[in-house]
Amino acid sequence: MKKLIDRHRDIEYTLTNIEPDLWSWSFDINGKTKRGITRARLDLLARRRVCTLIDRELKGAVRTKPREPG
Repeated sequence: MKKLIDRHRDIEYTLTNIEPDLWSWSFDINGKTKRGITRARLDLLARRRVCTLIDRELKGAVRTKPREPG
């Protein structure tokens, strides 16, 4: 079992190879933990998929952030 811990846009994420070509991932944004699995032959492809998910979550977090009165 291969376990990778890395950072993307200052968000730490974990990838764990649970079966051949099957990866478990998790990361925290604003106190919320996101978890899932993805299929990828290479760990670099699995990393890229998690980075894409982090980017989506960060983009959504910016949109839902309440506007400051001004």
